[in-house]
Amino acid sequence: MDAVAISGVMGLCVVAVVALVVLGVAAGRRRERERREALHGWASAHGWTLVDRPAVDWSARLPGRNRRGVTLALTGPLWGRRASVADYSYTETTTTSTSDGQGGTTHGTHSTTHHYTVLVVHLDRPSPYLGVQPRGTLAKWGRALFGAGSTLGNEQFDKDFRVVGEPASSPYALSPALLAAHVQGAAPAWTLSGTDLMTCTPGRLKDPESIPYLLGSLYRVADLLTGRTPVAGQP
Repeated sequence: MDAVAISGVMGLCVVAVVALVVLGVAAGRRRERERREALHGWASAHGWTLVDRPAVDWSARLPGRNRRGVTLALTGPLWGRRASVADYSYTETTTTSTSDGQGGTTHGTHSTTHHYTVLVVHLDRPSPYLGVQPRGTLAKWGRALFGAGSTLGNEQFDKDFRVVGEPASSPYALSPALLAAHVQGAAPAWTLSGTDLMTCTPGRLKDPESIPYLLGSLYRVADLLTGRTPVAGQP
């Protein structure tokens, strides 16, 4: 194959790659548009509101602490309380160094965007910062985010979890039933600041019909903190 033919083949390959990239971007935009339409439809049908770039301070309690990371939030009534579900993301950039084979070093960067679904139950009374986090989370990166944590004297609970924040100053008691729910895996890791009881789960919210399911275990925490009996239909 001569140089002209090789050049032509390479040109076609470049064109094909560019076309695939353009198609991929278009498909991604279409999926996002369809997702937002589904979220709008669900919110309208259930008396919720959808807000772009909501003015919330949740990022301080989320991985990455991205102040602009909450890009969309749905808020409305569910099981006798107000709740919110939001999109959150942050981008992590890593730098790598490799030998160029000639005694020098080549540096490169790689960025990864992490997406989360933020789940919030809004309580009636405000509280100082308080939460329950797995020990593994605190050992890896959570000490800077959540604080050092403390124990409660419950052997099973203290083995796997730490209480963070100011439990003595909160109007909400960490009852034996709440500790048992954590030990049994029936309660998620959570933090509470002001009236916002919050947890998060990896990945973006795709199916709005899953919202009650996603919020179910956090409502259990809210009920155990406040002493309220779950309402009809609540898991």
